[in-house]
Amino acid sequence: MTLPSFDEEHLMKVLGSLTWQQQLMFGAVCCERLLPNYLAFQMVFPERANIEPVRCALDSVWAVLQGENIPLTTIQQLNDECEAVAPDSDEFPSNYTTTLAQDACFSVCCLLDFIRTADVERMTQVARYAIDSVDLYVGFIENIHRTTPETEQKILSHPLMQRELRQQKTDIEVVQQAVLLDGASINQLRHSWNNDGKSNLDLP
Repeated sequence: MTLPSFDEEHLMKVLGSLTWQQQLMFGAVCCERLLPNYLAFQMVFPERANIEPVRCALDSVWAVLQGENIPLTTIQQLNDECEAVAPDSDEFPSNYTTTLAQDACFSVCCLLDFIRTADVERMTQVARYAIDSVDLYVGFIENIHRTTPETEQKILSHPLMQRELRQQKTDIEVVQQAVLLDGASINQLRHSWNNDGKSNLDLP
């Protein structure tokens, strides 16, 4: 069965019924799928890319979920470091990997902002980054240059898009059931994306 297209308003309502920790868990596991996409950019521009600050920031988010008290000044510093390694579209040739790297960086920035503000829209934005990354990549590999109802349906029904939609649905169900968020259950969710180290696009 083909899942319907991403519904940000519905996701907002579902996330709004969850605890702050459950919301952050959902966003963090989405980011784990996006992070390897930055490596695809780093392979094209090895001298200009650095995934380490983004990985460090995401590790810190998981540490917060495990109960570690990280000062908000440190959270802001991590955010600044993530933004610093996000590629500027004006500085790099037109390449889909640039946008994928931006999505990976800014999705983690959304997590850090959520820690400071508890704004659930930041978590729906993370999910949107994941969907948009698939949309962009499928358009690239399928050579789709303009949007029509037919091309939108082709992208929606593509296996990569259906997998991401299904994974988000599964993640929501898992965090909804995770009433007791102990260290073991959080660690299990953190490593629940099993794709041989590759992203939601099977990159790098």
